[in-house]
Amino acid sequence: MINIILALIVISILGGLGYLFFSSGESFVPENFAEARIRSSIIASELTLGLDLSRQSLNKISEEDKNGRFSSALELVEQEIDKIEKAKAMAMELSAELISMTQAIQGIKPIVARNLALEAVSQETALLMRLNNYLNSSFNPLLETLRLKFYGDIRYDSEDVQILIGNMNKEAREINYINDSFNQKLKDFDKVL
Repeated sequence: MINIILALIVISILGGLGYLFFSSGESFVPENFAEARIRSSIIASELTLGLDLSRQSLNKISEEDKNGRFSSALELVEQEIDKIEKAKAMAMELSAELISMTQAIQGIKPIVARNLALEAVSQETALLMRLNNYLNSSFNPLLETLRLKFYGDIRYDSEDVQILIGNMNKEAREINYINDSFNQKLKDFDKVL
């Protein structure tokens, strides 16, 4: 997935450079870019809202763990893992929209707007990579640690869970920050048109 995204960025940069030599001075945004932009913004907003809800759930999991209610904490983690599948599907949708945006970037005029659009897509690509890491590698260690604690494995204490949850919350905040950067780039994009 990372290779595909990097290839798309390279293609759009090369296409943008080629277009630079043949463009005139008027503003233009291809319709497919504008449509994909709207859809990607909606999807990204839903994903970041889901991350905020996930962070709230992580706080509940943390409390359950601190209070020794490992069964309840396990149940909450399993619910979060179910939500991960939905988030992965949304991430794939976002990826498809970013591909559409990338393919249309070369048609954007003026060059300043095109560069801002490319920066925005790059930001959202970074979000996808971070989100992929968060969804695929964060919850499983937490679930496994809670399972071991639930079954009485004394190698794990509440600090293990608290550290995992702290790291997950930090990653979720970073993902939200990247999405804010994407939205700011698009606002800047709108200003130069």
